[in-house]
Amino acid sequence: MNQGTTIRLLLLACLLLLAAPSLEAQRRFPHFFALDSRSLDTLHSPDATSPRHRYRITAWGTYSMWEDTVNSSVDPVWIYSFPEEEWAKPEWRIFSEGYPIYVGDQRLLNSHGLRINGTPLPNMPLDSSHRYSTIIQGDGRPVSVNLVDWNFRDFVQRDAHDNNSGTLYVLVEELPLTEMEICGIDSSHFPTIRVAVKVTRDSIPVENFGDGLRLSENGMPVKIDRIDCSDRTSAVSVAMVFDRSGSMREPFGSSTRIVYTRAAGKKFIEKLSSGDEAAIYSFSLGTTVDQNWTSSKSLLNAAIDRLQPDGWTAMNDAVIRAVNDVSLRAATRRKAIVLLSDGEDNRSQERTIRAVIDRAKSAGVPVFAIGLLLDSDDSLRLLATETGGRYFSVRDPAAMDSVFVSIADIIFAQGCCSVYYTSPDSRRDGSFRQVVPTLVFPDDTITGKLLGYHAPLTTSSVEGGRASGGASSILGVSPNPLGDGGTVRFDLARAGRVTIDIIDVRGEAAGTIFEGELEAGEHQLPIDLHGLAAGRYFLRLKLPAHVAIHPVVLVR
Repeated sequence: MNQGTTIRLLLLACLLLLAAPSLEAQRRFPHFFALDSRSLDTLHSPDATSPRHRYRITAWGTYSMWEDTVNSSVDPVWIYSFPEEEWAKPEWRIFSEGYPIYVGDQRLLNSHGLRINGTPLPNMPLDSSHRYSTIIQGDGRPVSVNLVDWNFRDFVQRDAHDNNSGTLYVLVEELPLTEMEICGIDSSHFPTIRVAVKVTRDSIPVENFGDGLRLSENGMPVKIDRIDCSDRTSAVSVAMVFDRSGSMREPFGSSTRIVYTRAAGKKFIEKLSSGDEAAIYSFSLGTTVDQNWTSSKSLLNAAIDRLQPDGWTAMNDAVIRAVNDVSLRAATRRKAIVLLSDGEDNRSQERTIRAVIDRAKSAGVPVFAIGLLLDSDDSLRLLATETGGRYFSVRDPAAMDSVFVSIADIIFAQGCCSVYYTSPDSRRDGSFRQVVPTLVFPDDTITGKLLGYHAPLTTSSVEGGRASGGASSILGVSPNPLGDGGTVRFDLARAGRVTIDIIDVRGEAAGTIFEGELEAGEHQLPIDLHGLAAGRYFLRLKLPAHVAIHPVVLVR
């Protein structure tokens, strides 16, 4: 090794050593704060939190608000003693209801206590050890902590840090990055429901999450029958339906719409496994079957390459044809439709998207719809959401491949565990069933994205009115999301004893807003959420021999 090389290596080593502290400083957690109760300063963690991570905040300690009195004590959540001599001072009488003594009281939020990122800790019972813990989501900014303390002297508001004594302590810990992805929901074997779930911790797949997983359907906790974490559980039949109307030859990015569509469609085909099958449909003036059912990727890709734009947009007829065909595939297969269109239907014999939706729902086939450069996408969005699929809007050529790959990951559920349960409502009424997954860890809970499915439709139902079969229904909540309260409007098909409960995402009762006898007909009752922790809640309406769980989300 010559002298020049040696010098260069030494310089590189020095640069790495200089860089190491800054690289390490990006994640300097846990971080400890000591807050002097005499200080007005706001302290900050040396580094920003990650928006992807959650952080445990643990606070403890006590301080006194006045040097000349005793038992005027504050901890991270409570003012848990307040001396009589302070109550006697005339300044407190300017409060019409008397001076509140609890930090958690809404009237005292601006005057005393600990703040984390400018916010008090959630209401918690008084802890004799004066130690409390909560979880916050990172927001890309440092964690800030400070003590708020002011009172009145001679009827003038003034800062009151100067006569305090004592210290509060705060520990900020970065939790492992636990993420839960719902890859899809399969209701083709109703009332058995399959929810494809992927759980990772710091990007490493986790399979033994069964003990912490909770599922609810329309607010009712369900019993998980089994969890299968093999990569794939059953073969898939998927119909790909492409728009090849004349507008698909228009410029898009560096080429045309149809060129980008062909390339992205073949990315989807790459995701098929040997047991899967697909068929290619396209539409313009009418519907064509460009490739019948096959597992051959080369045949499917060749059919996609043959797509040539021309004519109008008979989308509705094409989707109905695809639904009819895919529904005839083997019952052991999961089924789906992938649809791409750059315009609203203008040529089909079936003129309404509602008829298309009803046919797909009755067959239990989800439609994953892609709207390409659409000014109005109401029909496609409705078709996807009401059939249990998902809608994607594409305006950038760079997004085409990723959208098709995302849909493939959902349909084929690669890397996802299959969670099976039996629906608590076996009615085949076409109703939407909201499914909420929750992962419960020690001192932490993660709620997944709200998804759902439509039950198969084998009998007629009435939408917008009283539920079919004489069932009762919750008609609405106002306002929604709720703050501390609001109203619920509901319809009773028959008179009887009624209970309306508030339940949390784990299906546990959090409160009762009504219990008593009511006549048949429409009613309205107040909802009171005071005292509930921030989160997502549902309403459960119970009648004798009948339970109706409705997907009304209450967010505080």
